[in-house]
Amino acid sequence: MSRHATAHPIQQWFPGAFPTWPAAGLVAVLVLGFTAPLGLGSEPPQATTGPTYDTSCHLRSPSNATYRVRCLPHTDVRIDGHLDEPQWSQANAERHFIFPWQNSAAPPTEFRAFCDDQCLYFAFRVKDADIFVLDKLRDKEDAVFEDRVEMIFSRDNHMKNYFCFEIDSRGRTFDYRASYYRQFDPKWHCKGLKTAGLSLKNGYVVEGRIPLATFVEMGFPRLGPNEKVLCGLYRAEFSHDRSGKPVVQRETIHNRGRKLNGPPPLEAWMSWVDPKTPEPDFHVPSSLGWLEIVE
Repeated sequence: MSRHATAHPIQQWFPGAFPTWPAAGLVAVLVLGFTAPLGLGSEPPQATTGPTYDTSCHLRSPSNATYRVRCLPHTDVRIDGHLDEPQWSQANAERHFIFPWQNSAAPPTEFRAFCDDQCLYFAFRVKDADIFVLDKLRDKEDAVFEDRVEMIFSRDNHMKNYFCFEIDSRGRTFDYRASYYRQFDPKWHCKGLKTAGLSLKNGYVVEGRIPLATFVEMGFPRLGPNEKVLCGLYRAEFSHDRSGKPVVQRETIHNRGRKLNGPPPLEAWMSWVDPKTPEPDFHVPSSLGWLEIVE
């Protein structure tokens, strides 16, 4: 079926969530962490602005949750959000996303990834009836106010150095270097990262790829079968505030002290792994699981 046909498979959600994966779409955000990144300079990241939390409970070990990334033969994959290449239907689906900090059912979210001999491909597919997205960004950091997805890869259990990718529903990326705890360097950009977003009537898709050579430059081994890396998968599930109450702009560790022109969104936070922190926080070792590359 043509991707312009009215009954594109991406619009056919399976009961309570999404359609089956062939010719369907995804969404993604990456957050990459490393102990000794190569070729990235020696300047430490700048400390985040805004309030901070007590970090005494954060240095827990990562979980054993594992997503298996299939290594597939190389074929040209267009980064356009449509995910109609056959590789996406062969990739494993991860749908275990929860609200760790509130007692309610989380809206469906699906993650898939695979690699070939050139790149790691990733995508999330999100069901969302109320997408909070800004028409114009003042800079890439305005993504902190938007619906988005995120990922973390780390070389060590304590996230001494890591790299972050937060991608909104239009495929716009806030990428930055960071070190524990919440010291961010927004001037950093991921070499070769390509992303795209696709808005749907009842959700959105983000698709992306990172060259395997970039992982090597960051200090990882070249990703391939039997390699295993620490990873976190997340979603910022925001919505419009239609309460009519006076607008209150609060400084938090999430907005980094930035203010929005207009009412800020209502925030909710979803994760693949429950970090078991008292407040919402993705930037902690206990939020991580593993990506394992398999044949």
